[in-house]
Order: sequence, then structure tokens, then C-alpha cells
Amino acid sequence: MTTRLVLVRHGQTDGNASGRSQGRRDVPLNERGRKHARALAEALSTRALAAVVSSPASRCHDTARAIAEPHGLAVALDPRLVELDQGELDGLTGEEMRARFPGFLERWRAEDPSDLRMPGGETMREAQERMLAAAANLVRAHAGSEVAVVSHNLAIKALLCHALGAPLAGFRRLQLNVASISVVDVEPDGRWRVMSVNERCHDLASDG
Repeated sequence: MTTRLVLVRHGQTDGNASGRSQGRRDVPLNERGRKHARALAEALSTRALAAVVSSPASRCHDTARAIAEPHGLAVALDPRLVELDQGELDGLTGEEMRARFPGFLERWRAEDPSDLRMPGGETMREAQERMLAAAANLVRAHAGSEVAVVSHNLAIKALLCHALGAPLAGFRRLQLNVASISVVDVEPDGRWRVMSVNERCHDLASDG
């Protein structure tokens, strides 16, 4: 039986709005982010979710709790769903990164990112491996069901690269807005199918 993973990027935070990197910092949802969470909950309320699992970061956990509530589900936390560890870049703007780590952003944007380590942080390959391990556990535990997975920008992109059979450098071609929904199906034989990426129709309703 096919298992469906509904991949949700958390709602907006002040860090998103100001263009600051958000790796392992626990930045909460802002007012717009809370509207995002409510809009996501409504958009996913008609799905037959068997479980809702989230990164422990409060911006994800709060988004996940809103999604879980209409289904009467508790949110399970999985530390493997955290964002790419951006180490010393965490919390910085692009301008601040260029000042403190000259040349790194240019390398990040031009080179194969798979094993390019964030200063004091993680590589995309490491993030992809833990995201795949978390997904494999969900597929085993909820085979044939639909599961909402609330995580972060680069972490979800790393998983989508695997689903698409694309190299990790392919993450640069993926747009993943805050409060977006992407859907992948995992077949019993292990094949992945990407059903949708960056769905945002519900985001328009969050401004109402």
C-alpha cells in the first residue's frame, strides 16, 4: 500500500520576514505565522491523517499542533526533522555572512553542496540522511496511511531531491515558501513519487 507524506514547511517567523538564516535557533511563529498555521489546519482538515510528526522547533511544533487538532491527534516530535545545522551562520543576514565568512556564500551557491559543511554546522548530505531515516520510520509505522510531516526549508528540500532522484544541488531549483505543502508518495517497493511541490492556495486565506 502507498504511504503518503504531506510535507509542511512551518509558518512565518520574524527571522523569515527579515531574511535571517534559521537553523537550530528556536524562533517562534509571528502573528502572520500563526495565521499560516490556522490556514494550514483548515487546508489539511479533510485529509485522512493517521499521524502528525514535527521537528521539535517551536515554529514547527506550533504549526503541527494546529494541523493535528481537527483530527484529534497528538503531535509526535522527531529531532531528525530539524533544519540544516547552519552553525556560525545561524541568525545572520546574507550581508553579515559575507562580512564574517568571505567567499562562503559564493561557494554554497556555485559548488556541489552535498558535502560542503556550514561553518561549525552540517552538510546537506547529513541532513538528507537523517530526513530519509525519519521518513523510513514513518513509512514502516504508518504503511498505507497519510502522515503530515512539519519541518523546515532546506531539510524538506533535501528530502525532495531524493524523491525526485535529483542530486542535492537540485535544491537550488526548488522554491519552498513558508507554510507550503508538498506531497510525496512512497510505494511498497521503495519508489518515491512527487505529487505536488510548494502548494500555497491556503496562504492567501491567511491574510483574511
